[in-house]
Formats: sequence, structure tokens, C-alpha cells
Amino acid sequence: MARSPKPLARLLLVGSMLTLAAAPRAAAEDAADFAALLREKSPALVTIKFVLNVKMGGMMSSMGESENEQEITGVLIEPDGLVLCSNTQLSGMAGMMRRMLGSMGEISATPTDLKLLIGDDTEGAEAELVARDTDLDLAWIRLKSPPPSPLRCVNLADSKDAALGMPVYALKRMGKYFDRVVVLSEARVAGMTHKPRNLMVPSSALGAMGLPVYAADGKVVGVSVLQMPEPEGGDGNPMRMLSSLGSMEEMMTGMILPAQEVAKATRRAKESAENRGSAPAGDSATREPESDKPAASGPAKP
Repeated sequence: MARSPKPLARLLLVGSMLTLAAAPRAAAEDAADFAALLREKSPALVTIKFVLNVKMGGMMSSMGESENEQEITGVLIEPDGLVLCSNTQLSGMAGMMRRMLGSMGEISATPTDLKLLIGDDTEGAEAELVARDTDLDLAWIRLKSPPPSPLRCVNLADSKDAALGMPVYALKRMGKYFDRVVVLSEARVAGMTHKPRNLMVPSSALGAMGLPVYAADGKVVGVSVLQMPEPEGGDGNPMRMLSSLGSMEEMMTGMILPAQEVAKATRRAKESAENRGSAPAGDSATREPESDKPAASGPAKP
């Protein structure tokens, strides 16, 4: 006569069966989260078309001037047509080279002929640059003419704080060759930094620079940004910059700037645009007021 399994063996068997049964349910829940995020957040994504005018000077003056058509993804953050995007992407590789070379290279990268492709539009509506923040890697663009009806947008105020290990998600549009299809990427909050500012470190690259990062419930956790330190010593030596960074991997993975900080930067950008009037958008306009910065140590400079 067969002997009945021992109590421990029975427990292990039941546990294995429960685990196998739970796996399909967990996969189904993940798929539902993915589908909900794509359905609810995709309409706020727009394609930004522009012509990037690049002028090389200094040690790179032999390369002259060039103009190239570019496309990047932005996100509507206000129903009247205010769009957030990555400042690095808006400047292209030339903007990144300018930061890396510092005083060693004189490079200007100016986006012109800005247009926003919203929804199924393939022609684009005229837009203008509102402000840009190099340190935070953010830029703001808005429609020149108000839309006929409010646009679907992402509410930065509908946010939540992230915790270590939390799954996070980001959406972006692929290029024109792939019909600008929206794709979703996933990572976890792998760490937190407090210098040069509060940032979340994703476990893998989200590939959605300048775009919102969401929790599973759709609330905004932050925005994916590129953080590049200034070269140590201020002499524009790119090797010193890379040394201070630690590795190229850290630079290219991107960080997540908390949603509250993005909201504050957006308010500063809008205030700067109102005060500036018709003058060209500048970079220093979105800096924190001096009173908000920590006091410097040591004696004050004359």
C-alpha cells in the first residue's frame, strides 16, 4: 500500500502548485497595466519636428555650419498646447558636444521651424520655444495658436513619491520609419541620489528622455533626464568631465527627476516667458531664485 506524503512534502507540493497558479495571474495583471498605460497616456505624446541649425567655432570652425531636420518625442502637460521635452534632444549631438568640450569648442545648436504633430496630424502646427534648462535637461515648447479644443495632457500634479524597488514605466514614440508607434519600457527604482540634486536611478535605461515616468497606477513619478556634470576645474577638458561622472554608462542611462521638481521648473519657465515677452528664449530663465539655493560655505567673494 502506498504511503501518504509527509507533512513537509505536502506543504512543498501545495506551495509549488500555488506559485504555478499565481504566475499566469501576475502576468495578466502586468499586461493589463501595460495596456492601461498605453491607452491612457499615449494621446499626450506628440512628435516635435524642427530644423537644427548648428554652427561650429573655435577649434571646430573648419566644420562650418549645417542644418538638419530632426524629430523627437514630447509630451503635452497643459491642454492649451504646452509641451515638455528633453533639452539635450532638442539640441542634438551638437548640444552634448558643447557641454563636453566646454571652452575648448564654440558650438551653437539652435532649433528652428518648430512644429508639433498631435494625434493623427502629419503636417504639424507651428510652435515656439518657451524656455530651456540645461542643468535639468528640460525644454518647453508651445503652440503658437491655441487649439480649437483642450488637448489631452499629462497632469504633473497627479504624482506620487517613488520607493526603492518600485516598478516604473515610460512611453515614447518610435521614429517615422516605424510609423511613430508608441512603445513602453519598464525598469525599477534602483537607487536615489541627492547630488547634484534629488534624482531616482532606474535599473535600466528607459529610453524616453524628457518624458514622464509612471507608477503602475498611472501617477507620474518623474521625468527621465540626462545629467552631465561640468568638467572638473572648469577648463572644458572632456576627459575630466568623464572622470567626474564615473562612466559613460551612468550618463547615458538617464535619471528620473521627481515630478514635483519638474512642476516647479515649469512654473519658472512660464513666468520667465511672461517676463521676457517677445525676446528669444534663454537658458538661465528657469534657474531657482538665489533665495532657494543653499548658502555657500566659506567667506563671501567680493
